Amino acid sequence: MAFDLQNLPFRAFKEVLSTIDLREKFLIATLSKKSASLVKKSLSLKKYKLTLSHSKHWDLEEDRSDYSPQIKKGERHSSKEGGSLDLLKTLEFIIDVFNKPRTCLLTNDPLESYYSYFPFFERLELKVNTLHFQCQWHELQSLLEDCEKIPNIQVMIYSSVPSEIVDFNKQAKYHFEEAHFIYGDDKEWVSHNDLLISSLDCKRVQIGFPFFAGQLASQELQERSLLGLVELLKRWIAGSRMEFLNIWKIPMNFSKFKTVFKSLGQRVPVKQATYPKKGGGWKTINFHDNCYMIEQNKTGRKAHVFVIHDEKNYYTLLLRMAPETFVLA
Repeated sequence: MAFDLQNLPFRAFKEVLSTIDLREKFLIATLSKKSASLVKKSLSLKKYKLTLSHSKHWDLEEDRSDYSPQIKKGERHSSKEGGSLDLLKTLEFIIDVFNKPRTCLLTNDPLESYYSYFPFFERLELKVNTLHFQCQWHELQSLLEDCEKIPNIQVMIYSSVPSEIVDFNKQAKYHFEEAHFIYGDDKEWVSHNDLLISSLDCKRVQIGFPFFAGQLASQELQERSLLGLVELLKRWIAGSRMEFLNIWKIPMNFSKFKTVFKSLGQRVPVKQATYPKKGGGWKTINFHDNCYMIEQNKTGRKAHVFVIHDEKNYYTLLLRMAPETFVLA
């Protein structure tokens, strides 16, 4: 038997909404202003994430932390499933009904899309939480300054014009919650250490070159990489906000990894440690001369620095905070 949801008592309406997926909630909210108001009220304690991709598509899902299980199909709705409203009207509707969701903006340009949407987001008092963009190396620093108020960024970096000399400002300091830098080719990879030093006050940093074959790196590049690592860790020891660092496919000679910590004067080997897993719970890792502990001079904060060598002969270097309960074996 059919019945009008809008005429149900609010508790009953909320109970019905709890049994249906996000797409159906969305469609009910589009029926009328009253329906939209009821859906908004019933979802007041829920948190959502809105992703806007390439100025064309949107994706709405229940917001989960990095340590929560993967989003289920019924907890997501996107523009690919159809809709009659234009993009901006739909986004305004989502932002209102779904209580200003955490917003991520994905672009293929050096912030043009971000600038074009900025007045819209400002009018609705919505802040972009995560921004993905692409740029050339010579554009990077000015763009990072422009988006300094955005907590999380992901940047694909391409080579500048070959004849152009890029003067990187090594005094610049960035303070993102999370910064993810991907090099599009190896011509700019040698600059990664300058970027890392400027990112020491970011909480989490990931950097890498997706096509780089670690075992094919030149000896010169491997040596420069190790020297850069010594400089970076010295600065972390002197004082840094960074809690996590992932340098994937780093060019390095693993046999010389331990010399880094000899240079630092903090050669404390770690044999075993237990870390929190993304999906919850804990994971214990056993190390074999590939993990050392370092300590900040002023704060006493400790971090484990270790190298993972995968089956394709790539090296990944990680720095992560030592668990509070950690005791040397």
